[in-house]
Amino acid sequence: MHQDPSAISPSRHNRWYERILLNPVIGHLLALAAIIPCAQFISYQAWIQNDNQAITLGLLAACYIISIYLGRNIAKFAGGKAVSHMLGTCLVAVALVIALVLLLRIEYARTSLFLGVVILLATQVLAVIINRRFRSLKLAFIPSEAIEQLLPRNARNLEFRVLETPSLGDTRFDGIVVDMDADLEDEWIRFISHCNISGMPVFNARKVTETLDGKVNLTTLQSTDLANLQPQPVYLAAKRAFDILMTLLVAPLLLPVCLIVAGLVRLDSPGPALFVQHRIGKGNRVFRMYKFRSMRPHDDDNLVPQFADQDAHRITRLGAFIRKFRIDELPQFFNVLKGDMSLIGPRPEQPGFVEKFEDEVPYYSYRHIVRPGITGWAQVNHGYATNTESTREKVEHDFYYIKNLSPTLDFLVTMRTLKTIATGFGAM
Repeated sequence: MHQDPSAISPSRHNRWYERILLNPVIGHLLALAAIIPCAQFISYQAWIQNDNQAITLGLLAACYIISIYLGRNIAKFAGGKAVSHMLGTCLVAVALVIALVLLLRIEYARTSLFLGVVILLATQVLAVIINRRFRSLKLAFIPSEAIEQLLPRNARNLEFRVLETPSLGDTRFDGIVVDMDADLEDEWIRFISHCNISGMPVFNARKVTETLDGKVNLTTLQSTDLANLQPQPVYLAAKRAFDILMTLLVAPLLLPVCLIVAGLVRLDSPGPALFVQHRIGKGNRVFRMYKFRSMRPHDDDNLVPQFADQDAHRITRLGAFIRKFRIDELPQFFNVLKGDMSLIGPRPEQPGFVEKFEDEVPYYSYRHIVRPGITGWAQVNHGYATNTESTREKVEHDFYYIKNLSPTLDFLVTMRTLKTIATGFGAM
């Protein structure tokens, strides 16, 4: 006996008052109503009095629209809804608008602009709190043989339940999740069809888990999925041009810093300032990667590659500091300029490790389909790998990055990198 299709509730938030309170358009209009009039009246206790004030309110509206656009796009990725990232998108939007103002020499009212930015940040924090309270996902998983491997492991703000029978009971869900590769019984197929007809979204289990965990499960990866790991050539070309442009722009700032760090490294311990090591790059090509030396030189140059934690005893006092805040990676901007690396991508590994991991981790070599990066999705989510198992997890993050390669994901990696530098996450 299967569930009556008419008894299936299409979603949790389908009641009329829920649709009004949680409607995004209404939410955006309320936010703009809070930002623009409040900034004007608190600053000047009157409505618009001159062109500068009118232009400023327009600039605040532009800041809000840009921040919403950026925030909505990074929210598609794991961890993209964090308060720090939402605030980061706001500040980026404000910086873009102010840069345009300075470039075009547009007149504006400083007081209302500053106050409006503060209110904008406050509304974004409030929006994140409301979303966490009222927009947490609640999903029903259809049971199958492989469903345990597909359940999200690190998802926050999510409730899920594996159904025992083809019925939702009295519980309202945001959607049902199905292992599309499984052979389901007829009663489950009928149940899924009835849910879909009633308006309830049906999601692919592998896609849901990838989105929530931010990595591709190598256990469930199939050879047919490799087509999705082919990045768009147009974006790769644009990414390369952006790498060169950004490297040239920051070079005047980096060169003095690099000279100071090089001098401190030489004073801190005997040995060269730079550490040069062979790594594997795009297309499995070997290149020489540069770093500031953070360890005491080893007597034996013929040692087999070792994980970072195995050499932790050789890290110098200054080395611990520059590794924690990723200062040791600064010489790799030269690798970016040469074309060996990108600003963002999978971290390059030593040839010895690559040979080892290709034997132990399925599809490992596919991470070399793009240029390795100074920072990357795996680096900001996982940190350093200390064994084969943690390397396997890093590869799963790398595959997620390659599969979803886009300007938005690169923007999220950049923001998370800044957070990583500030907190020292994953440093060895």
